[in-house]
Amino acid sequence: MEPIVLGRNNRAATRSDSLVARILIADDHRANREALAALLETAGHEVLSAPEGSKALELARSHRPELVITDVLMPIMDGYELTRRLKLEPQTAGISVIFYTAYFGGQDAKELAAALGVARVLVKPSDNAAILRAVGEVLSARPAAPADTRADLDREHLRLMVDQLLEKTGALEAQQQRIERMNRTLAMLSAINALIVRADERQALLEEACRIAVDKGGFRLAAVGLSDGSRRLELAARAGEGSPERELERLRLGTQAMIWNDAESGSFVALPLIVAEEPAGVLLLYARVRDFFDEEEMRLLHELAGDVSFALHHLEQKAQMDYLAYHDSLTDLPNRSLFTDRMTQALNAARREKRFAAAVFVDVERFRMVNETFGRKAGDDLLRTIGARLRAAAREQDTVARIGADHFAVAVAPFDRPGDTTHWMIERLEQAFTPPITIDGVELRVALKAGIGVFPADGESTESLCANAETALSKAKELNQPYLFYAPEMNARVAESLAMENRLRRALEEGRLALHYQPKIDVKTGAVAGLEALIRWIDPELGSVPPAKFVGLLEETGMILAAGRWALRQAASDIHHWESLGIAVPRIAVNVSAIQLRQKDFVDSVLEAISSAGEMRGGRAPLIDLEITESVLLDDIEESTRKLQTLRRAGIEVSVDDFGTGYCSLSYLARLPVDTLKIDRSFVVRMGEAGYPRNIVAMIVSLAHTLGLKVIAEGVEETEQVHLLKELGCDQIQGYYVSAPVPASQIEGLLRPDAGRTLRHRIAAA
Repeated sequence: MEPIVLGRNNRAATRSDSLVARILIADDHRANREALAALLETAGHEVLSAPEGSKALELARSHRPELVITDVLMPIMDGYELTRRLKLEPQTAGISVIFYTAYFGGQDAKELAAALGVARVLVKPSDNAAILRAVGEVLSARPAAPADTRADLDREHLRLMVDQLLEKTGALEAQQQRIERMNRTLAMLSAINALIVRADERQALLEEACRIAVDKGGFRLAAVGLSDGSRRLELAARAGEGSPERELERLRLGTQAMIWNDAESGSFVALPLIVAEEPAGVLLLYARVRDFFDEEEMRLLHELAGDVSFALHHLEQKAQMDYLAYHDSLTDLPNRSLFTDRMTQALNAARREKRFAAAVFVDVERFRMVNETFGRKAGDDLLRTIGARLRAAAREQDTVARIGADHFAVAVAPFDRPGDTTHWMIERLEQAFTPPITIDGVELRVALKAGIGVFPADGESTESLCANAETALSKAKELNQPYLFYAPEMNARVAESLAMENRLRRALEEGRLALHYQPKIDVKTGAVAGLEALIRWIDPELGSVPPAKFVGLLEETGMILAAGRWALRQAASDIHHWESLGIAVPRIAVNVSAIQLRQKDFVDSVLEAISSAGEMRGGRAPLIDLEITESVLLDDIEESTRKLQTLRRAGIEVSVDDFGTGYCSLSYLARLPVDTLKIDRSFVVRMGEAGYPRNIVAMIVSLAHTLGLKVIAEGVEETEQVHLLKELGCDQIQGYYVSAPVPASQIEGLLRPDAGRTLRHRIAAA
């Protein structure tokens, strides 16, 4: 084996100096070996080193040093056994030995060392001069010979003394480990206290405290569980290895610490976090050894838990102060300051998205009379109820604020149709305050006045828009109108929207809506491959109302739910009628809106609607399909997938409408339970242009066929488009090239076997 040599001097040049020698160091701590070697080399000695006794014995046999300096307590072979073995072997018996140890400075240790022939015992740490002086003295003297072990100290006695000393060493090492452990805990405590000083957010505090407990405290796992409002604990932060959820699940809030051992030779402690004299959670720590948490450790950990509790209380108070800076303490609604900020955000978003936004200022009529008649407490209760009703009437993305004693405001987030949306909101406000409010057993009818400013026409900045909305409110109060817009034309537009809604509601109730059908044609055969059912409205006074004017109103008012169920029933009824005439009916697609798909009972409502018309009689699969836009499907892909899979199992197929206009990735598309992709009209009309649009259509067709889906092109109007779509492998076409949407009575002609010869020739010739 090659010696471990830390340094070497020129022995030939210095051999005449009796104090220069080859010295072997044995110590299991590398830092001790290196420090001692550096000192001895500086003094001119040649130094070898070994990490424990057996390696040192090998080096001593092969390199015959004049002196061995050894630690006592080492792994594999300790210093006593090394010395005994050196003295027993003739070739090494003359080597002098010095013990350099932290624990063996007592008289009994020195006696045992002398019995073994150890020349000197040095206690760590010794200063450099003392070490060099001892080395010089030992090298100058004759090698110490061991005492007569047969007469005075036999081997068993030596071993007994060694065991006794090792026992003392174990106690000293345990003490050292305790000190190191306390130092780690104190370092952790210090670091977390430093964190507390600078932390300004609860989650960041808890996560960083757990990390410090693992990195500086040496714990395998640290976690914080906070109360969920009951006595159960929810994981708030964690660091390290393992899962704290199971332990937190078993714990219950309390004021006493808990310590227990686990089955994996480790131990847990759960320290209560007390905030405002109430238990708010626990700090959970896991150590790698059993029975780790002794009294001294717990004293420091209780201090740590107290500091974390103080920080949580401080941050809670700070959060409350921050909340009150931006919220009304009576109603918990945003105050004027936060309202202004939210209004600015809404205007920035509307400007960026090229949409509309609005400010609505609301005044409670005769509020002072309520205060004077029923007292201030009743007035406060009334304001709280008004705030809650306003919040319920607004959309989730809107901000309702209390900006004065009896003044409220709504920052209306971006929207597309100002007339419809603002009319919808006004109607919601009127509905919200139709029921009386009961205060102290007395029913009060609350009336509101509202002034509305719409961005950008009524103001492009928050200040100007709000000022104009307040001006509109003042005018409404002056003219005794329930609401007024700042722009007069908006009042007319909202009135028109309100009248349109009333007409549409009556049309739905009185059965004046109709389904028109547009055929889908197989480009290979020219035959009718399917129909799309489209809702149409013919008003006795307005005539045929364009879908763009009423479909959005159906969705905003929620009437789309009833209209959607009606469309499904009507399509199923028409299928039943055509089949009674002996007509082979293709599959019929009915459009589904986002509002319908979000309903929890969507699947049941679809199946019930088509079953009620006899479409699923005899257990046969229905001929009804659903068309859903790409963006609607991605709104909640997991829930959409679950619902559509249920419908597909019932035999209902699904088409993705307007494909290519959203952000549907290949991975999403592969997961969705769909059968058909419909290429959006915007791509079809531009296919004549070389390059980008045509390439998109080609990619959609290729992608769909790879996934085993059919492809339908919408908005086909020209022969050239048909020709290109056939070349690209599109399966079906739909549009005015074939037919406009027509009533059910007119579609019958296209469905008969002898119909459509001319169309088939046109498709074949394209």
